[in-house]
Amino acid sequence: MSGLPQRDCLVVAVATPITASFRPDIDLLVERCRKLMHDGCDGVTLFGTTGEGAEFSVADRTATLERVIAAGIPADRIIVSVGALSMPDIVALARHAIDQKVDGVLLMPPCVYRGGITEDGTFRFYASVIDAIGRPDLRLYLYHFPDISGVPITPTVVRRLDERYSDKVVGIKDSGGDLDFTEALLRRFSHLSVFTGTETHVPQLLASGGRGTICGLANVMPRLLRAMFDAPNQFERRRHIQQMLRADVVLSRRPFIASLKALVADSTGVAAWRRVLPPMSELPVLEEQRMIADFRRWESTLPQAERSLYPADMESDPKVVSLRRG
Repeated sequence: MSGLPQRDCLVVAVATPITASFRPDIDLLVERCRKLMHDGCDGVTLFGTTGEGAEFSVADRTATLERVIAAGIPADRIIVSVGALSMPDIVALARHAIDQKVDGVLLMPPCVYRGGITEDGTFRFYASVIDAIGRPDLRLYLYHFPDISGVPITPTVVRRLDERYSDKVVGIKDSGGDLDFTEALLRRFSHLSVFTGTETHVPQLLASGGRGTICGLANVMPRLLRAMFDAPNQFERRRHIQQMLRADVVLSRRPFIASLKALVADSTGVAAWRRVLPPMSELPVLEEQRMIADFRRWESTLPQAERSLYPADMESDPKVVSLRRG
């Protein structure tokens, strides 16, 4: 397949492994991207929210992208998040990603001045960035995630950007968690690629003409998500939702990124995966062990083909008491 599919598109917002000096561990990242794509992901988003991207330097982000592509991950199946606090940094990251021939760049408004940002201000931010990038081959995905940025990307802002930059704004990632808002975007902007960041909304989004998801849960359940995408109809897709919700309850006990990384560390046997960037912290040992035990227990209930981290039936440590019963 060349490039990301135009429908039923599963893109993982890949977590970034880091070294002891808090820089991307590129070898581990490449290995993980290969595994996730082998297990059903159509592509990867680098340095998004789940990837802790805004905390890495421009030099580290550009070098990582180059090495990931050089290692054989197809550039046209990569979306690069270029969010940063400095506009020159955003512009530099976007131009570099365009030069690497990636599918597109993803951009959230900066998350510093959260109060009093108007629709005019949000439009001005994106317009200023697009004009400063100055590239006719820019493919920009707007990133709506008000819980993180504090700034919503309203339909009015999308319309204004679409009218002025119809050749550059190609889509939206909606991580707001409000299905009504997502469906409003689909009705008003059917010509744009609309991705959801809320995995449980996938069946409705696909039925309404959305393109797919860019999501964090695909780090630990790509095969289950692929099975949902490949189901023949919306009814069959919805049958997977309860399974995903049960796993999400386990992962949501503690911070999401640290939980994902703990599971990857346990399933791969690579302890370095546990590292997260400050000010986040690794999970307390006992809570991590319980979370892993419960995730293993949950995954063991799936059909063999839908298990991603622990494909074989494995016994949990008998000394760890599960928090889930029944």
